[in-house]
Amino acid sequence: MSKPVLKTLRAGARLPMVKPLAVAILLAATCAGQAQAQTNVTIYGRVDAGIDYQSNQFNAANNTRGGQWGTGGNSWGTSMFGFKGTEDLGGGLKAIFTLENGFNAGNGQTNGGGSTLWSRRSFVGLSGDFGTVKIGRDLTLPSDIVWGLDPTGQQALSSATLVKGRSWPQTSNQVQYISPSFGGFTAQGAYGFGEVAGATKPKSSSGVALSFVQPAYSLVAMYDVANDNNGQYSTLFTNSKELTIGGTVNIDKLKLYAAYQNLSAPQTVAGPDKANHFWVGANYQLTPALTLIAAAYHVKLNQNVGSANLFMLGTNYSLSKRTLLYASIGTVRNGANTNFQVETGDGTGLTGQNQNAFYTGVSHSF
Repeated sequence: MSKPVLKTLRAGARLPMVKPLAVAILLAATCAGQAQAQTNVTIYGRVDAGIDYQSNQFNAANNTRGGQWGTGGNSWGTSMFGFKGTEDLGGGLKAIFTLENGFNAGNGQTNGGGSTLWSRRSFVGLSGDFGTVKIGRDLTLPSDIVWGLDPTGQQALSSATLVKGRSWPQTSNQVQYISPSFGGFTAQGAYGFGEVAGATKPKSSSGVALSFVQPAYSLVAMYDVANDNNGQYSTLFTNSKELTIGGTVNIDKLKLYAAYQNLSAPQTVAGPDKANHFWVGANYQLTPALTLIAAAYHVKLNQNVGSANLFMLGTNYSLSKRTLLYASIGTVRNGANTNFQVETGDGTGLTGQNQNAFYTGVSHSF
């Protein structure tokens, strides 16, 4: 998935012609800011929208099923708008912050709804030779780690489908540490406070990740946990323990992906409490602008629930560094007792049935 192109507003940047008094005020403010430290603020974002079709969708109004067309908000990647900034404190130490909101370009609504303004990220921290420390709201470790192991870049048809979005959430009240790279080796750790009086486990989350990245290949291992309101692992695809191991290999224009996930929720009252999830896939850069994508995912649940498979094909075509055209097609094949939607959802009324999906659209980064 393409990263957003960043625009940086730096002190001392050339300005369009304005009145001399305004110029004098701006120069004075700039000089004052430069006298204290080198600072910059970056405005960035992405808008993603297109056309989406999913077969065998549930219509609650009349309790029937049928195909559904719509505008695909966030099918290829999350639409977002944000600010990030750094301040050079000297001696290699920097202050950092990020404020980032996710939204659906199809209807303009913020992701998650409610009163959360910065739905994806709102953290401040320090960065230096020791690494990076961030405090606030941020993506969970699975969001960052699995993104790099997924041949689709975690599109709507991706590794999120057969775990019902387990690797997508954000965590509030989080402290995260990212080590410097030592010859390609990096360590990460995160802890999300539950903020429950008299207890530490309820609503809390934590995780560690180790990665080794080289030009020709990468290896990653991650373990994380998410506790429910009672401090238990009670919901397999929400409040559970997760282990992920995977890697990538680059062979000229071909990039291969493979990963394994294990989910466990031992306090689950009913239904499966373990899932084993595997996937393989590839990206092939046919031309400098055109990338072909293929991926296959398989999950097996215990308690005699059985397994399901997801297969997808896709293509990305870069019109420029900022603008991308994409198209993806896929199918989910449920077993007799599984109910996965082809694009992540709760699977209402879908047990033992299959779904197909197609989406195409435009993603523009700024």
